Amino acid sequence: MTQPAQQSTGSIHRTVDCKRFDHPEFQIRVSDPAIPAEDISWLLRFFERTVADGERFHVGETVQIGWMLTKLEAGAENFLCVAEPDMKAIPIKFVDSVDNTLKHLRNQKDVVESIAPILSPDFPSLQQSVVVHSDYKSASRLLLTRNPAHKMDSGWSLTDPGDEFGSQNPSRNHRISLYQLGVDRPDLIKFFALPPGLHVRLDDLQIHIAGPGGEIQPVAGSYLEALKKAPHTTFH
Repeated sequence: MTQPAQQSTGSIHRTVDCKRFDHPEFQIRVSDPAIPAEDISWLLRFFERTVADGERFHVGETVQIGWMLTKLEAGAENFLCVAEPDMKAIPIKFVDSVDNTLKHLRNQKDVVESIAPILSPDFPSLQQSVVVHSDYKSASRLLLTRNPAHKMDSGWSLTDPGDEFGSQNPSRNHRISLYQLGVDRPDLIKFFALPPGLHVRLDDLQIHIAGPGGEIQPVAGSYLEALKKAPHTTFH
C-alpha cells in the first residue's frame, strides 16, 4: 500500500515512496500560497508512480511536466530537487521552484476543460517553436492558431488580424521558441495546450475561442467563462 506522498516543512514538499524502489526521493519548493494542495500532491505522486513503473531519474536530467521543462538538481540527503525556468531569462535559467510549473499546468488544463470537459490538453514543449508577428510583444489584437505539432514545431502561429499586408510579408513574421513567447507574453501561456483545429482571437482584452464550427462558448462556471466576464482581471 502506497503511503501518502506529501511531507512538508514550510514550502518544501517531498516524496516518501521512491526509496521502496531503491531510488532517491524528490523535493519540490512551492512559494505561492494560492497553489492548491491537490496540485502539489499530484506532482509528488507523478514522480512516485513513474518510479514505481520502472523509470529511473538522475541529476542533470530534464522532465517535461505539461508544457514546462523542469530539471533535476542535486539536493541535500540525496534528494533530487526539481527546478524550473524562471520565465525571465533567455537562455533558460533554472531556479529552485515549481510554482510556474503547477500554475501553468492548472491554467492550461482549465482552459481546455472550459471548452469541453472531455477534451484532453495537447501540451507542447517550451523548447518547440512558434511563428509570431513582428509586433507580438505589444499587439492587443492577436490571432493564435493551432495546427498539429511536428518535431520542433509546436503547431502554434500568432498573427495580427489588423495587419492584412503583413500576413503576406514574410519579413513581418518570424519563428521563436515557445519559451520566449511565454516570457514576452505570459498572458498567452494559458492557451498553449489547446488542441489543433482551434484558434484564439484576442481583441484588446476580449477572448474568443473558435473551431471549425465557429465560436465556442465556454462551459458555465468554467475558468474561461470567468476570464470572459472579467477581462480586466489578471489570470496568469
